[in-house]
Amino acid sequence: MDLIDRLQAAFPLSRAEVELLIKTAPRRYKVHTIEKRNGRGLREIAQPTAELKLVQRWIVSTYISELPVHSAAIAYRPGLGIKDHAKKHATRKYLLKLDFKDFFPSIQARDLRAHLTHHTDLSTADKSALMRLLFRLDSENGEMVLSIGAPSSPAISNTIMYPFDIAIADYCRENDIAYTRYADDLAFSTDIPHVLDALQDFIRKTCRDLEYPSLTLNEKKTVFTSKKFQRQLTGLILTNDGTVSLGREKKRDLRAMAHRFSRGALSNEEVSRLRGLLAFAMSIEPQFIQSIIRMIGKEAYAKLMHASGT
Repeated sequence: MDLIDRLQAAFPLSRAEVELLIKTAPRRYKVHTIEKRNGRGLREIAQPTAELKLVQRWIVSTYISELPVHSAAIAYRPGLGIKDHAKKHATRKYLLKLDFKDFFPSIQARDLRAHLTHHTDLSTADKSALMRLLFRLDSENGEMVLSIGAPSSPAISNTIMYPFDIAIADYCRENDIAYTRYADDLAFSTDIPHVLDALQDFIRKTCRDLEYPSLTLNEKKTVFTSKKFQRQLTGLILTNDGTVSLGREKKRDLRAMAHRFSRGALSNEEVSRLRGLLAFAMSIEPQFIQSIIRMIGKEAYAKLMHASGT
């Protein structure tokens, strides 16, 4: 069965409707902007239509999930999270953090075509259809780019980065460097002085030499640090005793919010937010949650975590 036949079998669509969806998919996005987390500039978010989102999720489970993802890639993988990204580097003395400029939009439809050619025996027609269903047409430059906002984009980015991850992981293995990647955040650590010095040049060369994707380091975000200083990775603190922590400031804020909850001083919205933050804290630093329970009592904590927010 080709892609169109499989889509017809999976969705209540005629062949003509599937063909129309494929033809128009690159333009079926609603574009808006949000402020970047650092407050410096805006990030473009392109949300596919509800119908296209359903199809994209189906494509991920049917096609993309069969493609390779390197073990160094931590983001968007079941059972893994930012703690796993951080733990890999917690015991090492020296840490280098890098990231890419415009990561998702740098990944283009032609990259997926090349990747599918290397790793599948799909027909040219199926590859072309998948490109149209998974990538948005950028009206400014006419390129088909990966969209921030499409449910399929994270999984696509992880597998498209497979050749890059292989090259970098091989180099790191030969030089006793630990490597993990969380989306566009790259982390490298070692106990050997100066071994990280040559790494950036190797990464730049790798980006130039790879068939796909076309990536550029965001040089402004490069951070090199060591155990002499506080080491932070994806918002978590790497302690000098080799553990991963939420950090003093976050824990102080959570204690204050929990105390206010115990006194009935939080709104429903704040209670819901606190519940989410504590669930996250439990996944990172379970012993901290025990201190919250001791502070407000088991009954209040149980009430908080099961509150309806209404």
